[in-house]
Amino acid sequence: MSPLLLWLGLLLCVSGLQDGDKEEQKCFLKGENLTLICPYNIMLYSSNLKAWQRVRSHGSPETLVITNTRKPDFNVARAGRFLLEDYPTESIVKVTMTELQKQDVGLYQCVVYLSPENVVILYHRIRLVWCRGEPMMVIVLTCGFILNKGLVFSVLFVLLCKAGPKVLQPSKTSKVQGASEKQ
Repeated sequence: MSPLLLWLGLLLCVSGLQDGDKEEQKCFLKGENLTLICPYNIMLYSSNLKAWQRVRSHGSPETLVITNTRKPDFNVARAGRFLLEDYPTESIVKVTMTELQKQDVGLYQCVVYLSPENVVILYHRIRLVWCRGEPMMVIVLTCGFILNKGLVFSVLFVLLCKAGPKVLQPSKTSKVQGASEKQ
């Protein structure tokens, strides 16, 4: 097979990969806020509408918030607990979800909104999952680690004090000899 055909095949494979094919999982607790940054190609999408969507297992994605302006410097849209800020000069979309609830568990995506049937996924999809006490586990493990280290250092200190060099005190005979030598 010729090197040109190999390069062409590799190029076709790589060009078929999109960030939308990837997925990142984020754990949250009730009441927390989530902020994400979705970068995009400034040459292709700076003047297009942007949206934040929830991806359902069947049917088309649900658009939660969408920009409705195409200003060259800043576009913003808010819908309930969802805030979308488009910064075309920086080629990023900032998405904020506030006061997260258990029903927010699911798959989300940041998109360029060309039409309801035609979107371009800007960044890998985000799967929100409910945390199951993981922050408490981190606290417990950290405290255990600190207590364990404190215990180890205490034992080492005691052992070093017992095994350390002995300070020799001058004996009484050496004092007498030193005094007699001076005379």
